Amino acid sequence: MKGGVILFRGTGADALRYLESDRARADEYYLEAGTALAEFTSVDAEGRVIGEVALSADEYRQWVDWVNALTGESMGKPRLPGDGRRGSPRFAEMVVNVSKSLSVAAALHPEVSEALDAAQRDAVAGIRSWLGQHSVTRVGPRGAQEVVPVEQLETVAVSHKTSRAGDPHRHIHFQIGTRVWAAGAWRGLDTAALFRQQGAIRALGTAVIAAHPQLAAMLDTHGLTLDPVAGEVAELEPWNALMSKRGAQVARNLAKFTAEWEAARPGEEPGPVVRARLHAKAWDHERPNKKPSQLGSEAGWRRELQDAGYTPDLPRATVQPARTLDELAVQQIASRALDRAAAAASAWTVHDVQEQVTRIVTEAGVRATPDELREFIGITTRLATGDCLSILPPGAPTPEHVAHLTTLHVVTVETELRDRLVARATARASGTTPSVREPGLDADQARAAAAVSSSRPLVVVEGAAGAGKTTMLGAATRTAERDGRSVRVMTPTKKAAEVAAVELGVPTDSVAALVHAYGFRWNTDGVWTRLAPGDADPETGAAYRGPAKENRLAHGERIVVDEAGMLDQDTALALLTVTDEAGATLALVGDRAQLPAVGRGGRVRHRRRARAASVRPDEPAPLHRSRVRAAHPRPPNRP
Repeated sequence: MKGGVILFRGTGADALRYLESDRARADEYYLEAGTALAEFTSVDAEGRVIGEVALSADEYRQWVDWVNALTGESMGKPRLPGDGRRGSPRFAEMVVNVSKSLSVAAALHPEVSEALDAAQRDAVAGIRSWLGQHSVTRVGPRGAQEVVPVEQLETVAVSHKTSRAGDPHRHIHFQIGTRVWAAGAWRGLDTAALFRQQGAIRALGTAVIAAHPQLAAMLDTHGLTLDPVAGEVAELEPWNALMSKRGAQVARNLAKFTAEWEAARPGEEPGPVVRARLHAKAWDHERPNKKPSQLGSEAGWRRELQDAGYTPDLPRATVQPARTLDELAVQQIASRALDRAAAAASAWTVHDVQEQVTRIVTEAGVRATPDELREFIGITTRLATGDCLSILPPGAPTPEHVAHLTTLHVVTVETELRDRLVARATARASGTTPSVREPGLDADQARAAAAVSSSRPLVVVEGAAGAGKTTMLGAATRTAERDGRSVRVMTPTKKAAEVAAVELGVPTDSVAALVHAYGFRWNTDGVWTRLAPGDADPETGAAYRGPAKENRLAHGERIVVDEAGMLDQDTALALLTVTDEAGATLALVGDRAQLPAVGRGGRVRHRRRARAASVRPDEPAPLHRSRVRAAHPRPPNRP
């Protein structure tokens, strides 16, 4: 399953138009005489179905407008948009989708189509039951509300088998009603909690489909193999592009808009927020808003595939053999799930742990029924969370969607990281701070450049994009080299290092490359280890001999990390370790508010907390639109 939760704030009529526009007319072939549009289901707090009915178009419109589909009673009055405020969210939607190659397999073989229908229905049922057990609402006056579990949750599922472009695209619009019954009244679903649950929901839906015995058997009958990791039918994947006209259009749009963004901001990389906006823009650009006149059909798709070279007797792909749940080690999966959670954040929710457990089970290539999967995932999640610590005060409420769980390993890493930063911040610097006077530098840039080119053990410079950090760094490196001090510029990513090398004209590399040269290794679960000279390198099998000559740090060498806010904690700790060992000095340059780290992040924030606790910082001064702070020891006679 791909895609996240989207809140729909329009009216019932708007929702009806949205659903009708999200498919080609070929879907009319699948509708039962055009009478049924949506399948409504209500579940209780245990996830059990307590009511279900097929909705006509008019009944669906009423449900979106908060009319109970079973009783006809009003569940409240939606707030309409206007006066600068948005309307009430009517439902939250996730799409239970599958890969293009699996959609193509269903189009080619009726038996696979039937099995895929069953697998997607089971995925919807599993998600719906899980939401009934884990959804919450808030009860009480503003400022004193309590989080309580819902007692009744309503959902609607609408199945489509084509895309807007008329290609095969099996997906179910799964809509979660935002009116829930709890504490004797209809109340608003806590959508903030739902957004924090979406990773676990996606992982569960994916696992049910990937492990579905009926679907796997039907694919096998036709010589096809579902790769559980990629979610693709391996033999049909080469024809994905042919059957993805809309996807190809979006990819072209995304490449165009990304290139335009990068051209306007040389040396910058789009962060997660920018990438999401670019993708949304690419999706909306030239999006088909009408049903195509040329309708897709199984026969038409088969002809299209055959013209492109498809034959039914394709050679069988080699993938990992299927496994049973009994073959999996529960304790090992629980430990790996915590490793992955720790690699992504300092604290996490119960749902984050379940997401990682579920993904590991899926990657193992198991074959199991939905009930067997849910039981195994539940047991393993409880085992993993039982090994966690809570960062909340004793006795405090611990809702499942609140990130309060961590491990001793995370606490240990953060403590060592803080201690090393504090030690550098309180260490006395040798020598004097140089004077930097270059054309084009203002006073604040000159002060920052002087700090970076100095021999202070730790310097921090904060500056927003466009604040002149690159100009300042150029002046700093020239000043340091003039005074006989070696400077090495590092960045969190290889691409940023290449850009920095061109702009500054000095050797650059990624921080990961440096710590890797010093023996640090990390696996796909985010677990870090360090090789000693003579150890076998798991990547090459050869004995590790230590860093190559060009990677060795010199005593007193200045290591400048540009965009330091993107460093995750494990990489930052490895960097501090090797620079401490070599006696190198460190300058961190970045912007806390710009790009987040891929894993546990916040290096600039950590540095600020360390300094605040141990030294008196300089008065902040603007670097154009930013601030410059240089860490140095407090004079002994200063209070």
